Amino acid sequence: MSINIGLLIWKEMKAKSMSREQLAGQISISKHRVDTLLKSTSIDTSLLTRISIALGINFFDYYRKDEDLAQFEIDILVQSDEELNKLKNLIKEKNKLLDLYGETIKSQKKIIDALENFRKH
Repeated sequence: MSINIGLLIWKEMKAKSMSREQLAGQISISKHRVDTLLKSTSIDTSLLTRISIALGINFFDYYRKDEDLAQFEIDILVQSDEELNKLKNLIKEKNKLLDLYGETIKSQKKIIDALENFRKH
C-alpha cells in the first residue's frame, strides 16, 4: 500500500479551508515548496511534523496503517518476545547456578566447621 502524502495533506487543507499561502506561512516554507509537496508521495519527517501541527492532524498515523509497516511492527514484536524469552531462560539458568553455588558454600562451611571441631578435640 503506497501513501500519497501530498494528496492527504491537500485533502486536509481543503477540509480546513486553508490556502497554500497560509500553510506556507505557518510552516515557514515557500508557496512553491507547498505546491511541490502536494504533488509528492514522500516527505521529510520534520516537515511532516510541522504540517501535522499546522493542520491539527497526525499524518504519521497514515503510515502506521500501511501494511508493510504493520508487518514490520509485528515482526519486531515477535523478535522482541523471542529475545525476552531467551533472556528469561538465561536468568533462570544463572539463578540455578547461584543456588548451586550457595549450596556448595554452605556445604563447604559445614565441612570447615566439622574439621575445626575435630582439630579442637
